[in-house]
Amino acid sequence: MKDIDDLIELIMGDSKLKESLGDKVYRDEPILRRASQLVRDVIPKKDGTPAKLMEMRRMVYTPEAQWKSREWLFYKQGRFMEDFEDSFEENVFFNKYFPVYSDMTLEQQRSFFSWRTAVRRGEYRETSISYIFLYAYELINLIGVPDPRTAYDRLRALLDNYGEKEPNLKAYLNNWLFDMVIYYGLDISLADLTEICEFDKAVMTLRSAPAHSRDEIFEALNSLSSYNAERSSFYKAYPEDLRAVAVDSYLALSDYYNTHRKNPLFDKYIGKRVWNVHRMFHAAVFCHYRTVKHDSVVIDEVRRYVFRSGDWYCEEYVGKIRGNKNIGDLLRAVDSIMRKKYDFKKPLRQPDIIKPLIKIIEEKVNALQEEKKRAEAARIDIDLSKLGSIRRAADITREKLIVDEGPEEMIPADIPETQPETAENSPSEKTVSANTTPLTDGEYAFMQALLYGGDCSAAARNAGSMPSLLADSINEKLYDDFADTVIEFNGEQPLIIEDYEEELKGMILP
Repeated sequence: MKDIDDLIELIMGDSKLKESLGDKVYRDEPILRRASQLVRDVIPKKDGTPAKLMEMRRMVYTPEAQWKSREWLFYKQGRFMEDFEDSFEENVFFNKYFPVYSDMTLEQQRSFFSWRTAVRRGEYRETSISYIFLYAYELINLIGVPDPRTAYDRLRALLDNYGEKEPNLKAYLNNWLFDMVIYYGLDISLADLTEICEFDKAVMTLRSAPAHSRDEIFEALNSLSSYNAERSSFYKAYPEDLRAVAVDSYLALSDYYNTHRKNPLFDKYIGKRVWNVHRMFHAAVFCHYRTVKHDSVVIDEVRRYVFRSGDWYCEEYVGKIRGNKNIGDLLRAVDSIMRKKYDFKKPLRQPDIIKPLIKIIEEKVNALQEEKKRAEAARIDIDLSKLGSIRRAADITREKLIVDEGPEEMIPADIPETQPETAENSPSEKTVSANTTPLTDGEYAFMQALLYGGDCSAAARNAGSMPSLLADSINEKLYDDFADTVIEFNGEQPLIIEDYEEELKGMILP
């Protein structure tokens, strides 16, 4: 003990230590503090801040919030703030994946609630996309709405006002609108407005193709296809011909599979219905702690949902909403072969397809051309505008035959009047249409430079990018049209692939 006492005396006699301690007085303090004490230290009160907003911020530090899920805390804070309104003048930028209230600073929270106040009054102002996602989460959780149908309508209004400007947002909102119909038991007709049901309708059409019209079959094929035939330059020149050959070829190939193959063509192209786990409101912050009043929802003939043991399951045809490669190859092959048969100005590379399909397409094209030749040969053109002059001439001739007196006169045939060419009836100059392609204006200008001998490097600089990056973006956006890249690099110089040059000029004017 003497050694310990000596050590203490030595330490306390240290002048530097005494100086650092000063005159501080230390008292006993509890090791554990109440949550309210902790919250007051972490979230101090700020002048001019709404008291309710400060209370919401303190919810993060309650004991319950420490072990509950992020979704639970979001739902609790959202219900607490569902009637809150704010008039914060600033619009503070906010960017966060899967945003919740606790991710935001005080100023960002005030910006969100002020924007939400305006939206609820019908004012859809420009704002950060994360605020829009956060409001969408509120709606699918039924925060701030009296019933699910009101939430659905507001979510659709959000899609209508912001969807076209934000493609990623549009895709998510479409899926969540569909899930709202299932989860909350809304009228099934509301699901018809989504792309998912458009996919189902196309599948149902092909599943019973002989019972549908040719136009319905073609629309179904093209809507599912990875190759958009309607944007082809050949289609624009011969739309009815391509539609006829495409449908006839599909039906003939279907008959071929029924006769020569084990599985039908529909099973090869579309597949079979399977059961999959369906995660409601995928990629959203959604609180699943509420019970579901129904356990089965039939959407249409090819899609239904059931709820079992806490999980949703979907019976469906598995496939992308757009982009079926098998159908894309069929339509592209039809386009390619018809261009050869019609001596079209620019050929199209033919995809790898089975020989029976090549034979079927060629037979259908030949049959169509023969039918058009027979129709052309049998056609008799009658100019109805000439009937009046023919009658008058006949009347005069009849009078001549009856009356003998008077010299014989030659009656000239009626000569149609001609008008001098004026500004009103002269051919108008070729106008340059607006950019209707999926390309941005900068990408469009870059393609103009490549196609018509401009400075593509300057066009890339004006677009705030580099030629290689623009080329990659353009190839990606035009892939659905060409099923191929349209720009390649010869060293450092981007070049248009020759096979697609004329077709691209039909899309992109000088």
